[in-house]
Amino acid sequence: MQRKKKLIWYILSSFLIIIFLSLSSVAFYSTHYFKKFFLDNSEKELTIRAKLMQINFVDILSNDRVVDNPELIQYIDGYCKTIGEKTGTRVTIILPSGVVVGDSFGEISVMENHRQRPEIVQALKRKKGVSIRYSATLDKNMMYIALPVIDDTRVTAVVRTSVSVSDIDRQIQSIQKNIFIALVFVILGAAVASLYVARRITHPIEQMKKSADKFAMGNLSARLEVPKSEELSELAVTMNQMAENLDGKIKALKNRSMELEAVHASMQEGVIAIDKDERIITVNAAAARVFNFPAAKLKDRYILEVARNMAFQRFISRALAIHEPVQSDIVIKRDEDLILDIHSTALYDNSENRIGTLIIFHDITRMRRLERMHKDFAANVSHELKTPLTSIKGFIETLQGMLGSDNTVEGKGFLTIIEKNVNRMIDLINDLLSLSRLERLQGTNIRFESQHMETLIQGAVNICHSGIHAKDIAVTIACAEGLTAMVDPILMEQAIINLVDNAVKYSPEKSTVDISVSSRDDVMDIRVKDSGCGIGKEHLEKIFNRFYRVDKARSRHEGGTGLGLAIVKHIVQYHRGKIEVHSEKSRGSTFKISIPA
Repeated sequence: MQRKKKLIWYILSSFLIIIFLSLSSVAFYSTHYFKKFFLDNSEKELTIRAKLMQINFVDILSNDRVVDNPELIQYIDGYCKTIGEKTGTRVTIILPSGVVVGDSFGEISVMENHRQRPEIVQALKRKKGVSIRYSATLDKNMMYIALPVIDDTRVTAVVRTSVSVSDIDRQIQSIQKNIFIALVFVILGAAVASLYVARRITHPIEQMKKSADKFAMGNLSARLEVPKSEELSELAVTMNQMAENLDGKIKALKNRSMELEAVHASMQEGVIAIDKDERIITVNAAAARVFNFPAAKLKDRYILEVARNMAFQRFISRALAIHEPVQSDIVIKRDEDLILDIHSTALYDNSENRIGTLIIFHDITRMRRLERMHKDFAANVSHELKTPLTSIKGFIETLQGMLGSDNTVEGKGFLTIIEKNVNRMIDLINDLLSLSRLERLQGTNIRFESQHMETLIQGAVNICHSGIHAKDIAVTIACAEGLTAMVDPILMEQAIINLVDNAVKYSPEKSTVDISVSSRDDVMDIRVKDSGCGIGKEHLEKIFNRFYRVDKARSRHEGGTGLGLAIVKHIVQYHRGKIEVHSEKSRGSTFKISIPA
């Protein structure tokens, strides 16, 4: 990782760059200004001197034959050299033809024609000629000012004054040198001052950083020193408050974590949390015992490494694929099989994103064994009782025939009571056998067929005809013609018979029982509605339990066994459906079976 610079160097370098750019700009501007100032002054002085020479030479140069007069040329040249010695200014007299007839520092005899010099060209046009250029005669840069000498209406000559620009350049260079030296000293002084200021700024920050490092290492009881500057003092106070709040929250979280860990460890139910990749997030000791692994070695391992059970693997895949809770029973093969009731719940983070699922195990091995023993006992007892009861019923019917009309009324009454109770016991045993068979098969022997629901319901009503006729009850069936569903016709008919039989038993005479069938969203609803005494709210959750009766005296009078609704519940569950009841006291009841259409 690239090492980062300290803040002090950023501040110091910024100060130095700003100072350097500022002073450099001032130095550049000042030297440019001084050079322009010197050149402007030089131009003014040369112009003044040129004008004086222009006045002095008007009369002398009015002679048209200056070129043919050596004495006059010598006089002009000598006068120019005298002026040059006294003023240090180069004065040159040029005729319109370009011939030089006088020069302060040069030999006119060897000087070339000056007619094409830029300043001479301008002067011959009766303008002021200005030019800065290199002089081959003097081997230096010169500034030239040329003015025309006019006699009446014609230019008789050009007076040119010049001065060396090299002297100005040397002066400018000297000024630049002095400015540079001053710049160096100023920058050094500024660097020292900037370093001092930067240290004043960064020192409190460095102290705060050291204290913040303690926060990062977990020492939230440490506190930052509050600097004198307003901004940094506010930052330090805020960070101290933040550390105090974090310290309190972390302690609370630790306490909560310890409490949850204690609860987690003491739970008799097994708990496993897995992520979306089926990797174990957390597991308690009870769950670890199920798979014969220490809990400490299970974290971060894949669940399939630990639980080599196909039913459990299918359960996990289903639980991770959907957001709704999932419930199932699985068997763990051992010397003595372990039966687990498992539930799953989706896990979400603070942003409501799915992160995995939570699985809870309930060991129901003992409960299932007791249930099996209970079912086996009920089935065995029912089988053992059915045979003698059938024999008793046959002998009762024989006795009734043998007694004939000579039998006393009292004797017939006794036989009728015996027959009624025998029939009730046979009905009870038949219901026990049906329920036992349903529980034993657990829906594995159901034969689904496409069945016309109207025919099925009409058949169930016909079976209950004697009870319906005895109470003169009107039964209405509302079912669309041709409505079909995939059901086991024998079991579904049994469920409808039980519901219709209950509706008839608990409805008053000359009342109505309404049966309706409807289909919605691939779900078929079968409703059986009566006009009976209704069921209290406190009983609704229990009426599907075995042998549960709302009114025990009336149930015995009506001949109920207390198993009819339990049988209906099992049949509906085996059809992957559900049964609901809506009832109010004295306002009748409505039972609704919902199955996949």
